Amino acid sequence: MKYIYDNKRTGIDDESVIGSILGGRKEMFGILVDRYGNEVLHTVGRVITSPEDAEETVQDCFVAVYRNLASFDRTKASFRTWLMRIAYYTALKRLRGKCGAPVEEVEWESLDHIPDADADMMLNDSSPRRLSLLNNAIALLSADDRLLLSLYYHDDRSIREIAFITSRTEGYLRSRLQWLRKKLCQTIKKLEHEGKE
Repeated sequence: MKYIYDNKRTGIDDESVIGSILGGRKEMFGILVDRYGNEVLHTVGRVITSPEDAEETVQDCFVAVYRNLASFDRTKASFRTWLMRIAYYTALKRLRGKCGAPVEEVEWESLDHIPDADADMMLNDSSPRRLSLLNNAIALLSADDRLLLSLYYHDDRSIREIAFITSRTEGYLRSRLQWLRKKLCQTIKKLEHEGKE
């Protein structure tokens, strides 16, 4: 399913659309689905690899959004960020259901022996071989960590937004991102040593 960005056609901001929906114009919810469907699918697809499961997860997400729309509080976050929080938890819930176990395995092995400069140099190398190794290293991370990297580096979201989406503290996220950079560096070195690309 392809979602169509509808903002230009309607010219109505999110808060007005939400007000209309809560006022009884339920058909207006389609505007939010059109507006954010692709972004939700993109976010969910980073955790749920099956296209069919990802589509179902997007549908579950928008059902949850509709049911909880009255609880949206614009003083805490933008609608887009609030929606991504629901998408994040809906995706993790589906993944837990598929795996039958909790998703996040928080490992904090010490990576202090890897200097920040080494991690920066390795992760900033954009040669095709190094990018292939980086993608393989990212694929070995937990779904939670892959999504965290994606929110920060691909979506360019602030630590504050990610903290709201994931219900984590900003300090935890900064530490986790630093740890992940070193973990990726370590994994790339291991894959290079094993000759895997």
